[in-house]
Amino acid sequence: MYEEEARLASQAWGLHPLGELPGVESVTYGIVTPGPHRPEGVPLLQAGDIVGGVVDQRTPRMIEVAVHRRHQRTSLVAGDLVVVLVGRIGDAAVVGAEQHGWNTARSVGVVRFSEAGQLHSISTWLSWWLKTPEVRARCLESSAGSAHSTLTISTLAQLPVPLPPLDFRTRLLRTMHLVERRMALNTRIAACAMELADAHFARCVEEDKDETRVAAAIADVGEVVGGMRRADTTEGSVPVAWAAPAEVLRHRLAHLDRTDQITWAPPDAVCAPGTILVAPRPGGVETVVSRIALVPGRGMLALRIEREADRMWLLHELRSRSKELVSAAQGQQGREMSRKAFSRLTVSWPDASQVKDPFARIAVPLHERADAALVENRVLEALVTTELTQMAERQMGKR
Repeated sequence: MYEEEARLASQAWGLHPLGELPGVESVTYGIVTPGPHRPEGVPLLQAGDIVGGVVDQRTPRMIEVAVHRRHQRTSLVAGDLVVVLVGRIGDAAVVGAEQHGWNTARSVGVVRFSEAGQLHSISTWLSWWLKTPEVRARCLESSAGSAHSTLTISTLAQLPVPLPPLDFRTRLLRTMHLVERRMALNTRIAACAMELADAHFARCVEEDKDETRVAAAIADVGEVVGGMRRADTTEGSVPVAWAAPAEVLRHRLAHLDRTDQITWAPPDAVCAPGTILVAPRPGGVETVVSRIALVPGRGMLALRIEREADRMWLLHELRSRSKELVSAAQGQQGREMSRKAFSRLTVSWPDASQVKDPFARIAVPLHERADAALVENRVLEALVTTELTQMAERQMGKR
């Protein structure tokens, strides 16, 4: 322990494999066969629950207590670092007190720290290092040739991690903690803006309930576009962002401003910014609006609507009817949207000048405020990862 503390407090530069980094106690992965969902069981952290650097606690899968007890090595402790091993490989979050005692799935790596490692905030250091372009590229390179992006636990443990002198590292960690606090505040601002827009929509619907209700089929108010599989380059196609249903499902806010993958598609298949994306999950449907040009993935639907006020109204109409829209989902566990069934669904479609336009005058600025908060988060994240990358390049150049 004294040797580890001395290495962590050293004023010399070091480069270590992640699994041998001072302060790291163990690197492992979760339960291979967790069994069926048990409502009264223990929460199971899956890769899809790690969103934007935090753990999404809304609907965790539950496993039998007996299964949990047989896998105590991956029973989470506050301060652990959990890392996505399948799909969005390298995405990570520090476990909070709320997740203490959860277990983890095979798709998640668990990095545990010694007492000295916790005191020196090595979990925070690692979580930011994993966001750097250099590490992202290494992770993707390691998964080349796989059907799905997969990061093995041995590759994770071998990732090189720089450890700067204590004074320098302390200054950077202070910046990281401040940035994390600001990003958490921005995320809350964006969430509150969406909650206000949803509440305003509910009020507009309530005030309009005594008027003559006008309904319209979704196909009559916008163009419904089906999703498509990812494709390699072909003649007449262009590279464009590709949105998988999982990216819509894990988005906690109503905006999708980046995707993990690209595809090649003909220009007429590309949906412009402002397109509404709809993806099913068991028991409900998630609806977001894109902020970038993209192609929707197989299993979801997109709605192209030209007029902004109409788009705002329909977005919040669909958000308010998540559970009702399950009737438009089909396939195993309701994981694929039927374009025909969805197009026939009716939505409230009140007078534009009396209802939809006044609603948009309130809702649009709220969406813009949410966008501004999320853009600031992107800038703050880029600021820290750029500093880390340049720091590493300068140090490696001296060797």
